Amino acid sequence: MKANIRAGTEQDITILAALGTATCYEAYFELDPSADLADYCARVYSVENVRAEYEDPNSTYLIAEVNERAVGFAKLRENNFVKCMADRHAIELHRIYVLERMKGSGIGRQLFDRCCEIGREKGREALWLGVWEQNTTAQKFYERIGMTNVGTTDFSDGKNVFLNFVFTVDL
Repeated sequence: MKANIRAGTEQDITILAALGTATCYEAYFELDPSADLADYCARVYSVENVRAEYEDPNSTYLIAEVNERAVGFAKLRENNFVKCMADRHAIELHRIYVLERMKGSGIGRQLFDRCCEIGREKGREALWLGVWEQNTTAQKFYERIGMTNVGTTDFSDGKNVFLNFVFTVDL
């Protein structure tokens, strides 16, 4: 399925907040206690927080659309570093989510490919992301698209600290 991948705009902030909440909850509802996950989604994907992230000059949002309907998004973040990537001029793929009913359609790959293009346009040599150690579905996807696990980093949801694997790909 071919998606239209476009840059997010200020007018998309509520779409990004809604997509973020829906896709994050879908991705983790079986792995995380419901109350913790709901609190995290409400905080991170509030319109106010998404607006602040959108306005951050280190952030780039992308939206995937099918038939003019938003079905996924990605967020690149510059100038965020992890120890295992310290020697690389890299860009972080901070978020990449697709609605559950669209998984397997190739949209995640299209978003990923566009993120890689942007990383190359910005002169980066690698793209990296953190993925929760228990999210084996996402890890398999990242391995399928050519990423490799190069280390670990911590992730906090505001209440708990989790171990994330760091995956990377050369650009």
